[in-house]
Amino acid sequence: MRLTDLASLMEAAQGGGRKIDRSAFIYLEPKGSGRDFAQCKTCFMFMPGKERCGIFGRDDRVIADASCGLYVKGEPSDDQEIRGSVTPKAAGYVEGQVRCENCSWYVNGECELFAMLSQRMPDAFDLDPNVKAKGCCNAWQG
Repeated sequence: MRLTDLASLMEAAQGGGRKIDRSAFIYLEPKGSGRDFAQCKTCFMFMPGKERCGIFGRDDRVIADASCGLYVKGEPSDDQEIRGSVTPKAAGYVEGQVRCENCSWYVNGECELFAMLSQRMPDAFDLDPNVKAKGCCNAWQG
């Protein structure tokens, strides 16, 4: 998330009287064992035999252990159209396992980023800092 996006969210929240919650960071609770949660290999848009994503371009190679902010849990399939709807950069594509347990903000079951934002800007943020180790969000930092 860019700083300008965050500033816009804060202005909207303060103007409307509602606080920003974890959904602004697309925090996702893990499903199942969580071992491969939010990795391309468990996203329904992933094309494993072609190493492509149904929403990226034809020349955009995608690896199974990568992730992006447009993840949707489901059964991957090579039998889908390549739409070229979004670039990997715009989707936040990263080659790495973006679970909370692998994030620099994660300490003892809490997200220090969520805690810091809620503490320093309580009029704008209401972020539950308690996160699951196998959860993930788009504020991930390796």
